[in-house]
Amino acid sequence: MARKIFSLMVVMLLALTTAYAGGGKKDFAIIYIGNSITYGAMHENRNETAPPVYTSQMLAKKLKANVIWRNCGWSGATTYDFLPSHKRYFPRVEKAIKEIQAQTSAPIVFSIMLGTNDSACTGPTGCPVSNENYKQNLIVIMEALKKLAPGAKFVFQRPIWYSPNTYNGAQYLQKGLNRLIGYTPVLEELTDEREDAMMGDDDAFEFFKENYAKYCYHEPGYAGTFFLHPNPKGAKKLAKFWAEGIVDALD
Repeated sequence: MARKIFSLMVVMLLALTTAYAGGGKKDFAIIYIGNSITYGAMHENRNETAPPVYTSQMLAKKLKANVIWRNCGWSGATTYDFLPSHKRYFPRVEKAIKEIQAQTSAPIVFSIMLGTNDSACTGPTGCPVSNENYKQNLIVIMEALKKLAPGAKFVFQRPIWYSPNTYNGAQYLQKGLNRLIGYTPVLEELTDEREDAMMGDDDAFEFFKENYAKYCYHEPGYAGTFFLHPNPKGAKKLAKFWAEGIVDALD
C-alpha cells in the first residue's frame, strides 16, 4: 500500500513538473477602451510606449500570466463615440473581442478610462456630457459588451488631471476640469450598483496634477502651454497605476 501511495505521489509530481516546464501560465485577456491618452497620442512609437503596452507587461509579471490584450483607445473619443448605435469606435472593440476569443476562452476584462473629452466645453462628440448622460452611456456600452463577451468584468480608471488652460482643437479650460472631477462619483456609483464593475486607479489624477511638468507633454494652445497627454515616462507611471488598480479590483 505504501509503495502504491509513493508511486502515485511520484506521478503527480512529474505531472506538475511537466506542466511547469511547459509554461503552465494561465491566460489573462484585457481590452483597453479610452481616448488619446490610452491610444498613446503624440508618442513617437505608441506601439512601444502607450499606457496599455506597459500595463500589459506589468500585469504579466504581477499575475504570472500570458496577457492577451488589445488597445481600443482612440484620439478625441467620448462615451458617445463608443455607443454601439453610433458605429464609430464600437466596431473596433467588437473586432478586438473576436480576435481575443479566437485565442483564449479566458473571460475578458475591460479597462475603461473615458471622460476627458466628455468634459470638454466644445469640440468632441456630445460634449459637454452631463453626469447623467455620462453614466447612461457607460451602462449602454457595458451591456453591449456583455452580450459579446459573457462573463466580462469592467475596471474603471479615473480620468487623469489636465491643466485648466487646456485648449487645443477642443476647449476644456477650468469648466471642463470641474466637470471631469464630477465624473468620479458617477464611476463610484456604477461600481456600487454593478457586480461586474469595479473601480481601478484613483491616484493618477493627483500624481499628474503634482508632476505634470515632468511627465506630460508641453503642448502649445490657444490659452498658453497646456498639459494633457502623458509623455512616455508619464505613460509608464500611468500604467503602474492602472496595473495596480486592475489587480486590486480583481483580487
